[in-house]
Amino acid sequence: MATCAEVLAQTLKDGGITRMYGLPGGEILDFVEAARKVGIEFLLTRHEATASLMADATGQMQRRPGVCVSTLGPGAVNMTLGVANAFLDRAPMIAITAATATAAQPYATHQNLDLNAVYRPFTKMSITLNGEDTAAKVRQAFCCTLEPRMGPVHIGLPSDVSREPDRQHTDPLSVALMPESIAPASTEAIDRMVQHLHQAQRPVVLLGLDLNPETDVEAVRRFVEAFGAPVFVTPKAKGLLPEDHPQFFGVCCGVSGDGVIVDFLSTADLLVGVGFEPVESDKLWHQSLPIVSIGPLSIAAGEFKPAVELVGEVRSSLDALAGISWLQTGWSESSLTGFQATLADVLTPPEQLDHGLSPVEVTRCLRQVSAADTILTTDVGSIKFVTTQAWTTFAPFSFFESNGLSSMSYAFPAAMAATLQYPDRPVLCTIGDGGFGMTLGDVETCVREKLHFVTVVFNDQSLSLIQIAQARRGLTERGVRYGSIDFAAAAAALGAWSRRVTSLEELAEAVQAGRMSNRPAVIDVPIDPREYQVHAAPPKMV
Repeated sequence: MATCAEVLAQTLKDGGITRMYGLPGGEILDFVEAARKVGIEFLLTRHEATASLMADATGQMQRRPGVCVSTLGPGAVNMTLGVANAFLDRAPMIAITAATATAAQPYATHQNLDLNAVYRPFTKMSITLNGEDTAAKVRQAFCCTLEPRMGPVHIGLPSDVSREPDRQHTDPLSVALMPESIAPASTEAIDRMVQHLHQAQRPVVLLGLDLNPETDVEAVRRFVEAFGAPVFVTPKAKGLLPEDHPQFFGVCCGVSGDGVIVDFLSTADLLVGVGFEPVESDKLWHQSLPIVSIGPLSIAAGEFKPAVELVGEVRSSLDALAGISWLQTGWSESSLTGFQATLADVLTPPEQLDHGLSPVEVTRCLRQVSAADTILTTDVGSIKFVTTQAWTTFAPFSFFESNGLSSMSYAFPAAMAATLQYPDRPVLCTIGDGGFGMTLGDVETCVREKLHFVTVVFNDQSLSLIQIAQARRGLTERGVRYGSIDFAAAAAALGAWSRRVTSLEELAEAVQAGRMSNRPAVIDVPIDPREYQVHAAPPKMV
């Protein structure tokens, strides 16, 4: 009779899982071995947060759950970062932790935490296996992580239960492994949306993370071209409309130029959210401006409720709307070109920088020396402001960042996951010195696992956005300055190809050389942070 650990491993294999990330501990070894026997690879990382962020990114990339594994106690707590990130970025994910042996529960305090309570606030489901109906429970969790909106689940495995024969009382095949498809919207709901859209003179379309990049891209394009309004995307929707499309106007929601973008949105008489989900908005303009929503699920929450919602399978909704004869919008050419010029001014580097390179110019240089299909993973903070807006994306599954949680250190694990997921595409990681310092140890993981991609460290030796916030509030600068680190030397010590550059010409050469090195490549670039003050300028209306 199969053990609980063996049933867990086989059920994951049945769901298509072939790889998991993590750090083992004595209490989880039986499951790791069971997974090996069914052909699931275990990739050892240097930190559980890296493992969970890799699983999160994997879930976003394959739209099937990524899996991370830890021991109990500190390992399980360390792993919560990527799980919380998956929760707010709506990524399918299964986090498996060891748990205190059931026989020891009445007496044990060492490393004994209520892990269901720890994980429950930022998972869709948190369960502890008890050796009964494991296959059915794991299938239910697997289905739960994929049900819209997708998100993480947590499975706890007590160390003694994992070795015991599993007792089956329920036919596991009676539990669906995949969720049901979303039903199309009703004709009446489509008619209501058409009537509302016809009343708008100056509409703006917002594309967001509730869209499925595997299935919705062509329908999105047909609709926006038929509707004719300016289009903005949220960071998680970059690539759903090519950024060289004439209707593409920029990236909204907490990135460079967000102030002028929000001010422009305030001049619209209707925001048309297509897959827009407020979790991506770091400000409250979506609550104060007129907005309607077209998406698979309702986005109403708390006091927020769109004027009209068209809820249902998105492709059929957009195809129906694309077949309508829409009048030309009332946007004047001068208002549109004026906005574009103002946004371009925000992204224009100062004439003179004394303490490093321009982050915008560095980003544009990287774009110029990178193939069109390059996958960019980027970190948060100042670097997120710049790269999200200045890096041009042409297709879905080409740009990844942490947005709902906005977690530092996301970019490097995401690049590791992207290199595994897309072995035939170039991968580029852009990350600040703060975020890279948090995940530096996993350069060795990349060397060991032959994960070859280029990382560019935007090194300004500070937490720039926090420093800007302190200055604007008239506060004393405190806790925002780092010491100088030669990240090229540090990466070399871990086995990577590396270089420190001081000019755009050196950067371009280093990127090309790093890609040809057949090793993970790390390029340390000094950045002058003064440019960020313009990028982070707040909107007038907020």
